[in-house]
Amino acid sequence: MNADDRIINYMKARNQYAGTVACTVAVQLFALAVYLCIYALIAGGVFYSLSEGTGKVIALSVCGAVAAGLVIVNVLCVIKGRKVYITRPDSIAIRDSEEIVRLAYITARPVLIHKITWSIICLATTPLVYITFLIFMENQELASTYAKIVICLMAAFAFLYGYPCLDRIACYRALLGETHELYYDSGSNAGRGYVISFAIPVSVVVWYGLRYYGNSGDIAWIVFPATALFALAVIFLIGWTNGVTGKKAGDEL
Repeated sequence: MNADDRIINYMKARNQYAGTVACTVAVQLFALAVYLCIYALIAGGVFYSLSEGTGKVIALSVCGAVAAGLVIVNVLCVIKGRKVYITRPDSIAIRDSEEIVRLAYITARPVLIHKITWSIICLATTPLVYITFLIFMENQELASTYAKIVICLMAAFAFLYGYPCLDRIACYRALLGETHELYYDSGSNAGRGYVISFAIPVSVVVWYGLRYYGNSGDIAWIVFPATALFALAVIFLIGWTNGVTGKKAGDEL
């Protein structure tokens, strides 16, 4: 396999992985939209035949099952990322194909920036969507819920459309030697990925339960900083463990 083929194969694998990551994030946002839809149905009286307690149990059970599925999806995404890292080209292949990569980057950059711009515009309009719902709906609580549903869908679309373009630019820059992204520590990043894969779905579903079905909804936001601190502690422990293990292996050699 010549140098150009190695570059092309890596870029194809990375582009596919960027699409997988974008889909994974979009799925988290779609799941949050589903959570909010369930609450809107209950708050709107659609399930009026059920008791309040039964409705809460059913809603939280469904959301918990969805969160468990999301954890599995996230972990599989991290595993796929490690496989892409293995296919990265070496410095010789990059040096031999530098001119071709630079020409491809110059050609593709305007299109990529155009798509990223539209993604940013989509995200920038979300406050207007929220305000519009609050203005035109009498029930402010339901208006806020419906607005959050639409915002989740818009954010999912923006990420699906824009993230692969951002990653493609990052890939070009790494191949051209502008960053050191190609040679990051795969083991440490995988450990962080596993922690985040678990922390995000669980923290979101816990916040959702406390915010909409608990007795202290105003302080439900505390779940996110608490989860972030715990996740950082676990990530630090993983990094320290990897460092100690690597040091022992070096001493043995």
